[in-house]
Amino acid sequence: MPEGDSFLPRIQSVFYAVFDVKQGARIVYQVPEDLIAVPPPNPFSTANGSDSLPPTPTAETPPHVHATPLPGGANLAARKSNSSLISPNSLHRPSGRLLASSPQKSPCTQRNLFNFGDISKYVIPPSPLCGRLVTCSTQRHRIMGFPVAILGKYDRVYFRYNFCFVFDREADLSCYEPIVRKVGCVLQACEEESEFLSSPTKSQAVHAILEQLYEDLNSYSETSIQIDRFNSIELKIFPFYPNPPQVKDWMVPLALINLSKRMEENWDLTMLKVCKHVDGVNHISRIAYLADCDISLARQTISHLLYYQVIMMIDIFQYSNMYTLRKNIQWLADEAHVREECGPYVTKPGRNISDWPKLLHLYSRLKPGKTIFEWMKVYDVDSSGIDVRRFTSFGVVKVSLRLHPST
Repeated sequence: MPEGDSFLPRIQSVFYAVFDVKQGARIVYQVPEDLIAVPPPNPFSTANGSDSLPPTPTAETPPHVHATPLPGGANLAARKSNSSLISPNSLHRPSGRLLASSPQKSPCTQRNLFNFGDISKYVIPPSPLCGRLVTCSTQRHRIMGFPVAILGKYDRVYFRYNFCFVFDREADLSCYEPIVRKVGCVLQACEEESEFLSSPTKSQAVHAILEQLYEDLNSYSETSIQIDRFNSIELKIFPFYPNPPQVKDWMVPLALINLSKRMEENWDLTMLKVCKHVDGVNHISRIAYLADCDISLARQTISHLLYYQVIMMIDIFQYSNMYTLRKNIQWLADEAHVREECGPYVTKPGRNISDWPKLLHLYSRLKPGKTIFEWMKVYDVDSSGIDVRRFTSFGVVKVSLRLHPST
């Protein structure tokens, strides 16, 4: 993943764009500030600016909001009196600035992610693409949004907007698809109920929403944003797992975590019985027999554990198997965690733990043409107190050991 050690893709930027009746598609707010280069506004189109959208603020002049009468003023006042709700005053940081696009910075610099003019027709697309997830890519980034077109009493009949999330181009965005869709749908409901987005006064709260989305999803992978008394955005990112491979009866499941410590009484009965026999030695058919359950249920249970990546499948152990080392054994031999874990894991109970150089030497003697049985006799493995089954399973998982295809 481009994010290095991060499990989920990191949001590089989030912005709110609308279709202005005079300027066309434009960014109203973006977080962080000025990461996306925006084209300069047309002075002729902004001379008599539209009242349907808040003007884009600059660093020198504070944003000016037109005081226009709103329907349902009593309800709006009641909502503003609630301290837990987002208000325009919460948009200001100690620096006294709003995170909005600066019209003076039109050229795309090294600090900018991309130029908004290059993707504007995909951010605010034609009506057939509205209400759908739309993803476009630049040279280094991918932009995902859920464009919305609301029919109503607007200047051009429709109010079009989009909340977009920006990621690295190579990021897997499967886990963010429901997040982007839900943000668009919740704010669509807010607009239809109270003109939350199109009202110059109310729409200033969008900036605070963008900030919380950016900070919370990157830091905690979840967020809870109260918009008004009746609407809120509740989001939690769940990682996307690919479908597990088909499970065969002769495959051997090997636990990657301590399943016994994770088991709970309210688990499925078959799951509880099957997990007790997952030891890296028993194959699925034997597990079904020991757990006294139907073989199809055992396969389904193992598939479920595979889906959540808490087990892996290895080949069934036979003394006629032949193993060989992969090339990356050269750097794995110096890994501290491999040296520390190998001895205690592969040594039989009550026997002295073999040191790492000896174990590494035994691994290096596994080669094509020599079966496990022959290898044990040549190097007198039984006298070393080594459990051969655990020795080979540890090698498959940690020491780049693989079953030779000629077996």
